This record gives sequence, C-alpha cells and structure tokens, in this order.
Amino acid sequence: RMLLPLLLPWAWGALAASPPLPPGIITLRVLLTSQFHSASSTDTVGTALLGDLETHSLACGTCKIRFLQPWAQQGLTPKQWGDLELLFHRSLADFILTVNTMAQQQGTGYPFVIQGSLGCELSPNGTSRGFYDTAGNGEDIVSFDVDMGTWVARSEDKLALNARDLLNWDKSASTRLQFFFRITCIYLLNNFAQYGRESLERQERPVAVVFARAPPPAGTPAPVLLVCRVTGFYPRPIRVAWLQDGEEVAPGWWLNSSGILSNADLTYQLHSSLAVEPGAGHSYACRVQHSSLGGQSLLIPWGRCTSPGAAVAVVLWWTRRRSVRLSLG
Repeated sequence: RMLLPLLLPWAWGALAASPPLPPGIITLRVLLTSQFHSASSTDTVGTALLGDLETHSLACGTCKIRFLQPWAQQGLTPKQWGDLELLFHRSLADFILTVNTMAQQQGTGYPFVIQGSLGCELSPNGTSRGFYDTAGNGEDIVSFDVDMGTWVARSEDKLALNARDLLNWDKSASTRLQFFFRITCIYLLNNFAQYGRESLERQERPVAVVFARAPPPAGTPAPVLLVCRVTGFYPRPIRVAWLQDGEEVAPGWWLNSSGILSNADLTYQLHSSLAVEPGAGHSYACRVQHSSLGGQSLLIPWGRCTSPGAAVAVVLWWTRRRSVRLSLG
C-alpha cells in the first residue's frame, strides 16, 4: 500500500484543456497533519493553499472539503468534488494502515504526529514540478521523487530507510502517484488559478516607518539601532534595503531582518534594522521595493526629532533617484 495512491479519471486531458495562468510560478500545496493517538485512533486535518492563499480545508472524520474562498468551489462539478472526497477518504485509510504497519515494525510508541506536504508548481514556460515530503514528530522521513517514481529517505535514520523500502515495494502505487502529480495536480492548479485570478493578482501597497530603538544615553559609544517597519503589503515578495548617504548598505553584522511575517488581514510585514554610529554625520534612509508600487520605490529618510526616535517621512520616489540626504545628529 502507498501513502496516497491518487488517481482521478476525469483529469485525463487536463494539460490540453488548462486555462492560461497569471504570470510567475504558481504552487498548489496540501498540508496534512495526522495525530496517531493509538493504532485505532487517528485525527487528520488538511489545508490546501494556492500560492499563499488558503483555499480549502479537510477534516477526516468525514473527509468533507470546506471552501475557504468565494471562488474555491468553481470549475469542478459536484460529482468531481465527490470524487475528490472519496479519493481522500480511501487514500487516508491506506495512509493510516501504512503508518501503523511501520510503527509496529519499528516498535514506535504512541502518540506521534506525521506531517505531509504535497502538491505541484507550474512555471510560466509550462514546465511543472511535483513534490511530496513527509516528516514524523518534526523530523524528515521520506520524499517522493516524481521524475524517478521512487521514494527517497531524507536521513540515514532506521525509520526513514525502512519507510523508503516499504513504500518502494509497491510499484503500481508509485505509478499512480506520478500520474497524480503530473496530471491531476496540474489540472486542479490551473482550475483554481483561473477562478482565483483576482485574489492571486491582488496588490496591497506597503506602509513603512523608520524609528530609533532604545537610543543610548548621551556620551555612550554604543551604536544607534534604526528600525524600518514595513507592513500591509501583498503579495509576499518584497525588497527592503538601507541607504547611507544615498548608497545601499552592504550586508554585515550591522544589518538584521525579521523575515517576512503574516498579518491577520492576509497581508505581510517585515522589520529591518541597521546599527549606526551616533554623531557620524551620515544620512540614512530605508528603501522599499514592491510590485504594488508600480516601478517606484518607497523611501523613508531618518533624522532626529524632539521626541526620541520618532522621526518618520514617507515619500514615493522613482527607483533611479537617489535618497534625500539628511544629516544625522
């Protein structure tokens, strides 16, 4: 038996019938989490994401699909949605049996958690890639190589090696998995991308401020930490850089970033900090580049105000222009 022997007959001919996609690489990903309480008790939940949009959820129990976007049900007939639910239900039963078999062979104690990430991505040039990665209790176990049609151990751990060998024993199930990633998944990806085009192409402009965090007392040689807080932007890709006297600051210990974080309103935020020497006479600015700005940059100069660290200006500048020079100190 296989973790997910996925096959839908109505997906034949999917590539030829696929609608055009928005520009850029688009990914359809299903995240599955199964909690194995015992050999007879398992809870599984799943979420499907188109890009970074949550589109569907699944709770098995019933394996009923819930639609999380207004357009998420469009493009498939009620019978096709029923086929998908039946597919997940049967695949989940095989998955649970396979995992319990491995647990018995390895002497693994309950409870434990198995997570899976599977899906496909499609590039603008029409090339596609499928992926399926699994982990147990946070440790990588195996991945499915779609091109080769085989499972690959993600570590030299005995569990990973035994799981690889057990899964590779069923060649027909591997063939069905290849079909799923090459045909069915791409069909679903194209369908959801067509009806979710407006959501995928949504543009939210970033709002940015610059402030000094915890300025040191007068006469203290410690550097001033400037912080650029950028929030409210969508889609996710963004570039934030610091300028000193109009020139971009090179990477080093003096730069730090929070990475891109999610907001509750389905936008993103990022904090970037720069350590500077007080009283050095330089000007500083935070530059934000994002697709919603239409080829412009958001430039936020920093300078001292009467209220410590509260200096902020927000200006849209053409990308080719240099920053306003404000003297520091």
